[in-house]
Amino acid sequence: MSTHIPMPEFDQLADIYWRLGGMQSPSQLHGYLVGQLAVGEELQPEVWLQQAEVFIDAVESPSEEDAKVLLALYGATHAHLQAGEMELQMLLPDDAVEITQRVDSIGQWCQGFMAGFAQGGKAIAEQQGQQQYSQDVSEALSDLAAISQIGLGDDDADMEQSEQNIFEITEYLRLAAITIYMACTNAAQAVEDESTKAEPDVVESVSHLFGKTDNKLH
Repeated sequence: MSTHIPMPEFDQLADIYWRLGGMQSPSQLHGYLVGQLAVGEELQPEVWLQQAEVFIDAVESPSEEDAKVLLALYGATHAHLQAGEMELQMLLPDDAVEITQRVDSIGQWCQGFMAGFAQGGKAIAEQQGQQQYSQDVSEALSDLAAISQIGLGDDDADMEQSEQNIFEITEYLRLAAITIYMACTNAAQAVEDESTKAEPDVVESVSHLFGKTDNKLH
């Protein structure tokens, strides 16, 4: 069943970053949130707001309106991960934005995810002991770490192909995040089966879009 909880738009978060003096992409903050939720960490609203303020590296505290947007980001992301219908959305610039910025935001989303996963994993380890992750989770994390260094190659003149590559990478990242979430939180088997069906074709094509050494789209 659909959750019907809308995600805040990228530009809403970008405005908050601008007002608070943040220098990174809002995509990195969203990746950080997804990483924590994917490992099974649950955050109280006030804790999330404190974390977001620190992660943004804000020069002043979020306003009441800013806080509403940040809490909406948490609520929508959490609900979409729990929904069971592959509803997770990635907070990225829209297609009208320059492709270089969009590719950079993908890398920053992955960097945020890895930081959030590590933060959430540390908190859970303190409560429940050190966690052991499956091979699927370990491989997905390895891919996320590699994609975090992604960039456009010097010869990326074929914009149509680059757009297709971006689509396939973001779809893979969405599926990878859901796979990690399901593995770490014992989500419903029906959702896991749906993810397993969708993932192989995406993984196969994504594996040709970047290399471990230069991580360039080509």
